Amino acid sequence: MKNHKYLFLAITTIIALSLFRLIPHPPNFTPVFAISVFAGIKFKDNLFSYFVPVFAMLVSDAIIGFHSGMITIYVAIVLSAFIARKFNTINSSVLSSCILFFLISNFQVWMMSSSYSKSLSGILECFTLAIPFFGMTLLSTFFYSYVLFYGYSFLTKIKTFQKI
Repeated sequence: MKNHKYLFLAITTIIALSLFRLIPHPPNFTPVFAISVFAGIKFKDNLFSYFVPVFAMLVSDAIIGFHSGMITIYVAIVLSAFIARKFNTINSSVLSSCILFFLISNFQVWMMSSSYSKSLSGILECFTLAIPFFGMTLLSTFFYSYVLFYGYSFLTKIKTFQKI
């Protein structure tokens, strides 16, 4: 029964953090991928690892508004949780997830946008202009990941990498 209490606390924390997207913030400085890394590493159950971060994102998207690039973002979130389950370390999971998100999301921007030519120079321009956003994604994901992992560990007295 005690494990259910910890699981409920983790899920509630994740959903609350997803609402940080509603607060004004620097571009790409959100806890989205930190939530996915946390869920991937902490949850024993695969269903929770993948469903909870996607649900948290759906909650905030329902308030902010849906957009044409959502599917790509949601795929990146699920892949981030998958990566975290495989690596099972914060640093490797965060770095890999952020790189993957950068590649996936900017490829989508290049494909869907008329701002970039559909050529090698167009894709290079798209990815080059996205570098500052990558830095913010990386910074926020590391920041929120450590806050989530160590804050949760402090509040519950559960070891940082112990599954719940």
